[in-house]
Amino acid sequence: MSSSDLIKQSYSQLSFNQSQENIIVDLDCHLPNFPNEIECKKIIFKNWSGEINIPNMPCCMPRTSAEVIAVVNWAWKENYKVRPIGQAHNWSPLVLASGQNTSNRILLMDLSKHFTNVHFEHQSEFSIVTAQTAILMETLMTRMEEQGLGFAATPAPGDLTLGGVLAIGGHGTAIKTHNEIPQPGHVYGSLSNTILSLSAVVWDAKSQQYVVKRFERNNPDCAPLLTHIGSSLILEVQFQAGKNQRLRCQSFTQISMDELFAAPEETQYQHTITQFLDKSGRIEVILFPFTNKPWLKVWSVAPTRPPSSVEVKTPYNYPFSDNVPLVVSDISSMIFTIAPEVTPLMGEMKYQLVNAALQGYTKDIWGWSKNVLLYVKPTTLRVTANGYAVLTRRADIQHVLHVFYEQWKKLLVTYATAGKYPINGPIEVRVTGLDTPSEVMVENAVTSSLSAIRPRPDKTEWDVAIWLDILTFPGTPHAIEFLNQFEKWLFKEFNGTYASARVEWSKGWAYGKTSAWEDKEVLTKTIPTSFTEGLPTDNNWVSAVSALQQHDPHHIFRSPLLDKLFTAGN
Repeated sequence: MSSSDLIKQSYSQLSFNQSQENIIVDLDCHLPNFPNEIECKKIIFKNWSGEINIPNMPCCMPRTSAEVIAVVNWAWKENYKVRPIGQAHNWSPLVLASGQNTSNRILLMDLSKHFTNVHFEHQSEFSIVTAQTAILMETLMTRMEEQGLGFAATPAPGDLTLGGVLAIGGHGTAIKTHNEIPQPGHVYGSLSNTILSLSAVVWDAKSQQYVVKRFERNNPDCAPLLTHIGSSLILEVQFQAGKNQRLRCQSFTQISMDELFAAPEETQYQHTITQFLDKSGRIEVILFPFTNKPWLKVWSVAPTRPPSSVEVKTPYNYPFSDNVPLVVSDISSMIFTIAPEVTPLMGEMKYQLVNAALQGYTKDIWGWSKNVLLYVKPTTLRVTANGYAVLTRRADIQHVLHVFYEQWKKLLVTYATAGKYPINGPIEVRVTGLDTPSEVMVENAVTSSLSAIRPRPDKTEWDVAIWLDILTFPGTPHAIEFLNQFEKWLFKEFNGTYASARVEWSKGWAYGKTSAWEDKEVLTKTIPTSFTEGLPTDNNWVSAVSALQQHDPHHIFRSPLLDKLFTAGN
């Protein structure tokens, strides 16, 4: 079948439904005894990749904290669950699982209309930002930029809510260069580590109802709420922010993976990941399958504009990867399902497109942090992704990446030899620091209990995390089988000797025979163990789950996935 025939066949099978997420389908929820004064509608809930698509979900829009509490206490009494939805830019079913329906007594909560306030308090060395959690990251970072503030690193999409980012330990890519002096207020791990205090909806045993309670960062009960993976409802946070920085981002497309991810002993190479990190501290690698030259982004702090850089004053400066209509994602997915053998050709075409597009001004850009760190819009390809954080020593970054890349290549070739092409998206690699309490501008700050990049006191030499993602279109034949094999290798290879792996909460993991999030061994043993080994008994998996149980004894906020996780190891 020719490429044109594939496209024609794909078009014929598409419904061309390009409706956006969370479209209102009914103006009335018709819920029993629901407070009349609180707006409630029925919506279509759809997550980022479209794998979770549920119609007729009741969704309320409270205007105040008092209305939030009224909803939660109503849910408790009526035996309903409450799930804040943010922007639904998530892969894992922390809110809703595929196949759920309104008979499951679930009420969604959309705070985006009324919980977006932000306030700034400037201090001598750093600033304190107080923000409601439904504010979008782009809006927040724009307001911060106006105040001379910024983050060291952030997730690439700007349409995420602050609450959604904090819930799963959202991160960017940054470690210190060898001669970098960190600015007060900046952190090099996840944004959850910037939190100074937070206001959460929790159960109050004295009054026998849910209330809003503020937790300071030095309070042990705050630790499991810093990265709560959807098990709580946070309405407001205070977080630290440092002075804004000018950043430069250079793109490279002519360095081979054999050089970038070379074994540490291959000292003849001049462009390894370690060398880039030592010089700039900030990288991202995007490699399309069956190609050997990735799109490498390298950020560096640059107070003044380098002569070759082009100044950018707005974010999203890669239109060739951002402006993709949803129908194009649908067509691409259909093609890979009908004729997966085109994967090598499509991988090469994508590389050539990126390489050609980057010959313009976007190859070397410079500007305030927001404009250089935000580069993914909702109109990019809707792929699914797995995700893991590998903790290790900075000195072992090159070795970890080398063994990862060799295994990924080996699996691709093995499957292709058998006529299978399960992975049609790129691999993505980033590197961050850990969620170290010493970076927090509060004395006796607690460590985030469930952060994928919380440090291990028994491995003080482990000071970085390598984030590994494999992307592919949903429904690609043999993808689950491939990712299951890869995951088994990952946990076996990074078993604590020189590195250790944890899951990235927002992505795919625990791959079983038919889907992600179903492997019993990973759910009940691997994940709990990864938050137990080397950690103190007063802040590990068991203690975190126990604290979350006290905060929400009626499991108002828990999804079925969290029920599986939290009953493991206890």
